[in-house]
Amino acid sequence: MVMYRWDPRSSVVTPEEDVFYLVAFLRSALDTETLEYLTNQNRQILRFCHGSEIKVKQYLPHYTTQKEWMDHFGDKWTQFNARKMQFDPRRILATGQQIFQFHPSSALTTKDDDM
Repeated sequence: MVMYRWDPRSSVVTPEEDVFYLVAFLRSALDTETLEYLTNQNRQILRFCHGSEIKVKQYLPHYTTQKEWMDHFGDKWTQFNARKMQFDPRRILATGQQIFQFHPSSALTTKDDDM
């Protein structure tokens, strides 16, 4: 029997390797200029990793397209999408992450309206 540290039924995104490392930068910005500097530094780090083919996953990513989210979830995208359709078919939850297209008109209708 093979044991995994992560339940493969979960939506958590982990690297494909059995062993992986977490690197966290815990910093704070006290003003807008510092925040902009740190944001640019984070982008440089991610570009370096991408260019060096270092596989990374952001803990709290800010993606703006569904394609970026699909890449983030990788092999788990199909499972994640199926769960979204099962538990939130109207796509009314978590609209701010821009993972799924939100249609306000579908949020106003209910199953009773279809009868």
